[in-house]
Amino acid sequence: MDERDEMARSRAEEIGDELAIRKQERRMDHEEREMEGEMNEFEDAEERDEKQIEDEWRREHWGHEPERPPVWPNHGERSE
Repeated sequence: MDERDEMARSRAEEIGDELAIRKQERRMDHEEREMEGEMNEFEDAEERDEKQIEDEWRREHWGHEPERPPVWPNHGERSE
């Protein structure tokens, strides 16, 4: 009976460890989704800001491109 008790305790501990791992994985998946959403929001805000700056520069230059365009890639042109 001692061996059976030890096996039962060992199995219970193993199951508890597996449940803890699954719980941590769910928590990490949730955090990953939140971070992806925040990153997407940041990228959208960055694109809006770049476009706003470019529009303001064009207004300052009477609708013409400035002599020195913005330093970001593609100078505001969207690559899709």
